[in-house]
Amino acid sequence: MEKVLVVGTGDVGSHLLEFMARQDYRYEVIVGDIDEEKARLLCNNAEIGAAFHGKHPVFRPVKIDLLDIEGTSALIAKEKPSAVINMTVMHTWHLIRKLPQDVYAKISSGALGAWLPCQLTLAMKLAQALKDSGVKAYYINTSLSCLTNPVLGKLGLAPTIGIGNVDLVEPGVRTWIAQQAGIARSRIELIMVCHHQHWVFPREAGYLPNAPYLMKIMIDKKDVTSEWDTDKAMYEGVKLYPAGLSFTTVSASSTLKNLNALIFDENLLTHSPGPNGLPGGYPVILNAQGAKVFSPKEWTLEEAIEVNKKAGQMDGIEEIKDDGTVVFADYTYEAMKDNLGFECKSFHPDDSEKLAREQIALFKELVEKYS
Repeated sequence: MEKVLVVGTGDVGSHLLEFMARQDYRYEVIVGDIDEEKARLLCNNAEIGAAFHGKHPVFRPVKIDLLDIEGTSALIAKEKPSAVINMTVMHTWHLIRKLPQDVYAKISSGALGAWLPCQLTLAMKLAQALKDSGVKAYYINTSLSCLTNPVLGKLGLAPTIGIGNVDLVEPGVRTWIAQQAGIARSRIELIMVCHHQHWVFPREAGYLPNAPYLMKIMIDKKDVTSEWDTDKAMYEGVKLYPAGLSFTTVSASSTLKNLNALIFDENLLTHSPGPNGLPGGYPVILNAQGAKVFSPKEWTLEEAIEVNKKAGQMDGIEEIKDDGTVVFADYTYEAMKDNLGFECKSFHPDDSEKLAREQIALFKELVEKYS
């Protein structure tokens, strides 16, 4: 039986365990967390629930401290998983909603890319541990993969694929079109290039409008793109989701779909962000060879990459340099300086942990100020 290493049991990670437990696919799941007891109890919950479906998953909780790269690498070398999934961040995006609405809105206007040190640090350490282990495994990074994956790619640590983002937008848009047309969703196919920014613009305060994207809509194999207002479809498709964290079940489904397509060589045409370290999200083919971007005749890969780079500038990141240095957009720098007291125009990934701890400390001070 093949092994899969899942690291992190937060909102998305805990949903992933529940879905893994009830599926027909079989593999041993090593569930790592800094809090081994939490991991153990969540494994128990998923295993017990699976009993109702006649499923008997194999879960094994372990303690993992991703700040200990050497220890993590040794664990990976010992277990030799076929896939490693990062489900961790140092500071999750929705915590800023603890602040008063006006303060939240000001910080939110800096975009989620403003918190890239918090999103990047653990994903990078796990990627380094995997590389150091010498184990050849698929690496699925769930942490803001539209932006973290391209940074990791510059460091020679590119994940195989990300999850969510475009993979949240695309099924939402397809569902909205089906509802508007009054037809079965199975008759609709979308091919789409878009960024995390398109997911958050309709949902969070202060994000910039008119980020570029690419979309092709087909109904019964016929191209009907010109018959639809695609800007409206992008917006309304995302608005189908409830507010809050309900969408994390969909993110977990995205993760499981990608994992199974890779491990079981499904040759699946789907959508996902950050394939092989590219910025933003694309149509991709997932199989045992990994992830490959699918480009229809309407656009080239180079055009798609450029679209996602421009959208990323509206998600807080002006540029990712060849050595991995991240340059924040001016509006992001100003929002974080003025409202959080965090002054940083650019950083190299080597400094991400230090900066993440600074961001977290400043955030805690702000929460205490308004509590």
